[in-house]
Amino acid sequence: MTKKNKIRVGAILLFTLLSLLFVDRCTTINLTTSTIFQPKSYQNFKSLTERPTSEHYEIVPVKAYFPILFDSVRSEFYVANNQGLTKYDSLGNILFSQEIEKEKFTSVHNFPNFTPLVFSEKGVYDFSGDQLKYSAFTNIQNAGNSLTPSEFKVLIEKYYKEADFAIFGQDLEVEQAKYAFPMYFNIKGNWYLLFAPQDEFRFSHQNSEYSGKDIIGQIDLENFPAKLGNKKLIVLKDERSGRYSSPQQGEVVDDGYLGKYTSQILTEKKFTYKTSDKIKLLSRTKKDYYSSGSVFDLPHWVQPSFMNTGYFQLKYKNENLYFKETVMKYFGESIIKDELFLYELPKNLRKKSRVAFLHYGLDLGGFDDSETNEYNPIIKNAGLYIIKPKN
Repeated sequence: MTKKNKIRVGAILLFTLLSLLFVDRCTTINLTTSTIFQPKSYQNFKSLTERPTSEHYEIVPVKAYFPILFDSVRSEFYVANNQGLTKYDSLGNILFSQEIEKEKFTSVHNFPNFTPLVFSEKGVYDFSGDQLKYSAFTNIQNAGNSLTPSEFKVLIEKYYKEADFAIFGQDLEVEQAKYAFPMYFNIKGNWYLLFAPQDEFRFSHQNSEYSGKDIIGQIDLENFPAKLGNKKLIVLKDERSGRYSSPQQGEVVDDGYLGKYTSQILTEKKFTYKTSDKIKLLSRTKKDYYSSGSVFDLPHWVQPSFMNTGYFQLKYKNENLYFKETVMKYFGESIIKDELFLYELPKNLRKKSRVAFLHYGLDLGGFDDSETNEYNPIIKNAGLYIIKPKN
């Protein structure tokens, strides 16, 4: 072969290679991610909403959200459900569920205390028993800020001394007690509601820093630490990311958060959550553009962001569950974003239950449907799932 022909062949090979690279990186055509290179079994992978199974376990959608909490005495789980809770047994079966839609508000909205008690305007919903129990407040004091400081002092000291349970809430912002903080006391089986004086922030969660610490999951006031008794619930954890199953509003509580805000104390941080269970991305296939620049927008134009179908293996209790869901490959990033988290109990409590929770939290936005006036998210399967023994 002459030198001229070698140059020509080299140029053709280089052009072909660059063309293939462009097609693979810049279009939705799959080359390196083609299904040709995948086992045929991937075609049988179900989405999470289709309830993937193994020999003994299944993944089931949960119509609820964080927090995910566990009663280590009764081996029961609680998840937030609108204004109420849903309660599961140790095998992941629903014991009962109540959204409490009739109430103007409930404490589930901010859930500052990890208990199975839901406080509303006029009473308490107790989810801790075999059946849901509602108790109206026996007495409501200082809703109109009518007590003098000395009268309030006498009453809070009396209630606290006699109470089996003392639970302090956050600002309800209701008309009759705006910017007043509720205090709930259970005395001989009866519930009493006492409002702190208006604008007295020393009776709020914000004052927990008086001792240099703020315990997540309960509000303690100076000289009046919460009395939660056997109602205190614990959180689960995704061991890989360090995330805990506490409420997800604002900053997510994980090990990094607790290291950054040293005054924030999470009792469960001292527990061991080490696990051999894990979620593994086996393969992916491009399915659509997520974003791309114009011809003049380099390098974004030649390396757009793609939505992919990710094929996953969940190893749980020495069994494998396989599923597929949308994942993201962002421009300029080598890591595939799946937002999948596996929440499990502390290691010493796993003998009490065969249940874990999976959270698929990928959020790519959405749009408002002008005909239905409903919001349509791009990722429709995002949410909570429970991993439980098959019935």
